[in-house]
Amino acid sequence: MQSKWMILIVAALGNLVLTVDSGLMPITYPELATVFNTDTSTILWISVAFWVTTVGLGMTIGWLVDVRDKRIIYTLGFVIFSLALMLASLTSSLWQLILVRIFMGVGSAMILAGVNAIIVNNFHGHERAKAIGFAGAVVGIGLSGGPIFGGFLLDYLDWRSLFYSRIPISIVAGVLSWLVLQKQDVSEENHLKVEWIGVVSLFAVLASLILIFNRGAQDGWNSPVVLIMVVVLLISLPVLLQYQRRSKRPILDLPLFKITGYGFGLIILMCHYISLGAIMLLASFFFIDNLGFSATKAGVFIMLYSLMRVFIAPFTGYILRFISPWHLSAVGLGLICASLVWFSFLSTSGSESSIFIALLLIGIGSGIYEPPNTLTIMSSVPSDRYGTASASIASGRQLAFALGVAMCGAINAGREKLYNLGEVAQSDYLSVSFSYALIACAIFAGIGLVLSFIAANRDRRAINKP
Repeated sequence: MQSKWMILIVAALGNLVLTVDSGLMPITYPELATVFNTDTSTILWISVAFWVTTVGLGMTIGWLVDVRDKRIIYTLGFVIFSLALMLASLTSSLWQLILVRIFMGVGSAMILAGVNAIIVNNFHGHERAKAIGFAGAVVGIGLSGGPIFGGFLLDYLDWRSLFYSRIPISIVAGVLSWLVLQKQDVSEENHLKVEWIGVVSLFAVLASLILIFNRGAQDGWNSPVVLIMVVVLLISLPVLLQYQRRSKRPILDLPLFKITGYGFGLIILMCHYISLGAIMLLASFFFIDNLGFSATKAGVFIMLYSLMRVFIAPFTGYILRFISPWHLSAVGLGLICASLVWFSFLSTSGSESSIFIALLLIGIGSGIYEPPNTLTIMSSVPSDRYGTASASIASGRQLAFALGVAMCGAINAGREKLYNLGEVAQSDYLSVSFSYALIACAIFAGIGLVLSFIAANRDRRAINKP
């Protein structure tokens, strides 16, 4: 039997591979827009295609993780991700790269559905909180290392290195997952078949939601793409709900949302990641185009909000034995909210050192918030739904990123229109749009803060109920 701490390393590698990608891509948008001679709206399809695939397939693959061999699915995810990285480095056009990112999203969904399920299957009690804290620290390493790594590659190599340089770690992670994880006994579950109507309808619902918010913000809410996606949503949602009610083992397990830890946990999770939308989308443009930073320097600044997770998340996992997860999440979200508001003022008139501190505080808030939220969601479901819960966290995070980026993109598009009309200067357009986006993000962090206290009260009433 393999050491459970070795199993934790395998799970953490999944977090590392994917969060490096998430941290790296935003810093590349300006360079890729220049390379492919296109605008920001079009270049964002590189990420949108990835998100749509990851989110659209996430819940289905989470279902498979629960009823099939986790080791096969998790390892196959690394295989697909490695192949996609190789293909991405060989592409010669933007649309080829977007197609490869769709393929990469399949591997991403397989890895994300397994990460937390593997952890909670092998750790219990206080060790589970510590393990989730460790995994959160690895998320910080990936998200903070991604921007500086991407900035370095762009400054000293070329855009193709963004992909081929990451192939070795993905291959190593895949090999270790196959060697370390135990084969899962699924003999009693073999009668469960993949229900394709449910798979297709769920994919259609989730994919259309992302595209509606993303393209609505960029192209207008009455654009053809948005209207088509609204029709797809209106058709697929009733099909999904009806089919899931009749299913013996539904992919979208609606009764789980009645559980406070799961339902409220996912809503608060989405509030948190929406609140990071301005940094995910606009920070690189603000630093490079407005403040005149190099790609490497911009990467250093952007990584700060994630770097603190490396130090804070393990400590948070330790103190979870003394403080309610809901209250600890509230502390983190409160710090994020306050720091975003402060940053919104700094974006128009702040010094580099003040911006540096604001980003550090946002990162500390995320490091405090994330482990208790993950622990709450994963511990609230039955053990045979760990894959579903893990996929829910991943899908919720990606959907929230898409919503946050769409919201901030819409704010930026409004200011960009004024700039194109000659009504504002470029410096004003960039700094003010970033400031407005930060305020909008702070509002969502505040909503998550309020919901954390509501959920804590609901849980306390449930415990005290005779």
